[in-house]
This record gives sequence, structure tokens and C-alpha cells, in this order.
Amino acid sequence: MSVLSHNMETAELFASHLAGLQDTMTQGLTSVKPGADAVLIHSGSLHYHFADDIAKPFRAWGHFLQWVPVDRPDQFLLFRPGQKPVYFAVIPQDFWHDSHIDMPEWWAEQFEIVVLSSVSALCEQLPRHIAPQCVCHFLGEGRDIAESLAIPDSQINPKTLLDWLDYARAYKSRYEISRLAEANATALAGHQAALDMFLMGGDEYEIHMAYLNASRICDDELPYPSIVALNEHSAILHYQHKQRRHGKREPDANRVLLIDAGHRSWGYCSDITRTWVRPGSHPVFAALVKGVERIQNQIIRSLQTEQSYTDHHHATHTAVADLLIETGIAKGHAQDLVDRGITYAFLPHGLGHHLGLQVHDVGGKLSSPAGQIIPPPDQYPALRNTRPIEANMVFTIEPGIYFIDSLLNNIRQDDRANALNWPLVEALMPYGGIRIEDNIWAKPDGKMHNLTRRPITGSLLFRPDVAA
Repeated sequence: MSVLSHNMETAELFASHLAGLQDTMTQGLTSVKPGADAVLIHSGSLHYHFADDIAKPFRAWGHFLQWVPVDRPDQFLLFRPGQKPVYFAVIPQDFWHDSHIDMPEWWAEQFEIVVLSSVSALCEQLPRHIAPQCVCHFLGEGRDIAESLAIPDSQINPKTLLDWLDYARAYKSRYEISRLAEANATALAGHQAALDMFLMGGDEYEIHMAYLNASRICDDELPYPSIVALNEHSAILHYQHKQRRHGKREPDANRVLLIDAGHRSWGYCSDITRTWVRPGSHPVFAALVKGVERIQNQIIRSLQTEQSYTDHHHATHTAVADLLIETGIAKGHAQDLVDRGITYAFLPHGLGHHLGLQVHDVGGKLSSPAGQIIPPPDQYPALRNTRPIEANMVFTIEPGIYFIDSLLNNIRQDDRANALNWPLVEALMPYGGIRIEDNIWAKPDGKMHNLTRRPITGSLLFRPDVAA
């Protein structure tokens, strides 16, 4: 597919995506804010380290990025029902930084674009686009900006409207699916490079850099800080360091690599985890890795729309219990291990979460646009997604097994201790843990598409049969 053809297809997808956003916002205003005439959405503000003039990396707010794919601070989108949306592009006259904003035609033609040299200029421009008595709501973090525009406090971030939008954001447009697919495909090159460096004996820093180089991304562009965990570090769920070794590489020192790393495509995130074991490592741990892969495959094959995601989380714990018994780590009955909280010590996080403009995307616990919450089960408080599976949702499936000292010690010290084979547990502690994570799209026909295992790239992004 040529660049021109690709851009034309992207323009069509984006135009349809934007039309859907306008319908959602119009319905939201009609339902929860009758009488509202407009909504002004703020991308967010730049923040600085305490007592410093160095800014923290900026990330635009998802509800702005969904409309305007510009990841820059202090940008504004004005929505008025039935009218072309206005993008107020704040581009300072700044010789310290590059303030240019790229506006490719495929999305720019959908907006009336008003270029401003400062945020303060919005005070003059906004009244030119809305009537004097207009009821305008403000969405975003810039409460001080809203106040400078004389927007009343009751019209700043109204919860009813935010709940409506959060709920709707769980349903991805075809444009959004194409971006999520692209983010997955790009990340896979980084994961392969990370595996190669692991087998060469690279340390966590070298593996991390191999990922960045192969996927052509900078640290502050990542959707989240990559987890690059060797050996026992892989038992730390959100391990944050990139340790460096001194001296020559020692391939045999690398027993296990758990890498949780993604990519972004115009704001949309992928979230992929792989666990690799060096040949010759402990056979039981190698069997656990294969077992977690099998569990993940079974879960994905069983997914259907209208099912409870929470039920799949429960089923995962039963499968983990079976695997612990099969490998000789635990004894007894699988359901007993689940009921007594023994599997929780090996798998303390949820099965997955919604994915989109945020890695842990919004709306995963909402039961309706009115903002009612579906709480996670008391037994699994960390479950981020409790919403039933529906068409055009994208979510992760990420089972795991970990040897976490603090959680296992709780079992060791009570009446559950005799359920575990402690000599084997101790032998496996240096291997850390296992997590395998893919990104799943529930298609309109009810079937599931694994965006990670079956990347959609190039012309496939626009084929109707793939979208079906």
C-alpha cells in the first residue's frame, strides 16, 4: 500500500471515528447535561519538578487525544453539537524549544483550526465561537484556565458527563483498532531484540536499550515505563530499575527474563509481556512457563462477548491451582487452593484491563453510562476489569505465576503451610516469576482477534473482512 493510499484510508477511518465521538458527546449532553451548548476539552498542563525548571514528561489527557492526536500541553478542543469541532492550537513563539505541531491532512481537515500564541489568547478567541449566553462545560485539569474563561465551577469536569464519556471510551472505533494494532506490531520488533540480548547475556539496561532501539522509541514516549526484570526481579510485579553489570557479559547469569513493554501509535497503547527462560534452567520453572502459556491460550479460546470478565479471572485461578499441583509445587484439590487464598499468593494481580489511550484505560469497572461501578470480588481486589466483554472492546489477558517472598511467607506461617512443597518453592525462588500478556480485540462478529499474536499491518488494517 502506498503512503498516499494509506493516508486516504486513515482519513476515512478518522472521519468516521470523529463522527462517532460527536454523536457520543451530543447524546451525553442531551442525557446528563440538557441545556449545554458546548464543551471545551483541555489536553493538560506541563508540570515541573519541585524547585526546579526541568519539566516532567508530558502526556495529554485521553479524552482530548481521542479527538485531536496532538500530544502537547495546553491544547484545546471545542465541541458544539452539529458544528465542525474547533481545535485551538496553542503554538508559542519560543526560541528555546521546537513548538511546531505537525498537522497531517488526514486529521487536520476534520477541524476548524485556530492557532494561538498563548493560552491567554483563548479568552479573546473563545467568545468568537460561542454565543454570549452559551452554557459551556470545561473538561480537563486546567481549572484555573476555566475560571479565567468565566466558566462556573458547576460546569468544570461534571462527573455525570465524565462517567458518560468514560463508559463510551471502552468501545473502540475502527480507527482506534488500527492504531492499537500498529502499536502491537511495532512493539514486537522490540521484544525480539530484547530476547536476543537476553540470550547474549546482556544486563537489564542493555536489554532495555535493545528494545528501545529496535522499536525506535524514546523512554518518555513509551506508554508506561518498561519492566525489564532478570531472574528474581521478575517476581516484583512493577519492577522499575534497569540494573547494569560491570565487566563482560555472562550469558549463564541470565536465567529468566520477564519483559513488560509496549508502544504507542498516535496516543494508542500496546501492553505486551513475555517471559523467557534460558535453556538448561530448572525444569519445573520451564514447565511453569509452558503451563502459563497454555492457560493463556485456553482463556483466549474461551472468550466470548457477553461473558463476565470476572468469571474468566476466577477460571484462571483454578487453572493456576491445577498447574501448581501438576508440577508438584502444591498438593490437594484445585478449588481448595483457590478458596484458601493459596493461588492468590502466586497470582496477586488481575487477569487484565481495558487498553486504549491509557494503558489501564477508563471504563473497565462501569456498568452503565450513569457511572455505577461493578466492584471487584473481595477475594481479588486488584482486578481492574469487571465489565462484561462486549464487541469492540480491547483488553489484555495476562495470567502469571510468581514466587513472591512476602506472600509465600504468609502461607508458611499459618495452617496452609502443608499445602506447598517448600523445598521446591525455595529452589524456584531465584527464578522470580512468569507473566504472559497479549492484547485482545472483541470483534463486531463476536470473535476474538489477538492483536499481539496476529498483528494487523499495512493494507490488512483497512480490509472489511478483518474488521468483521
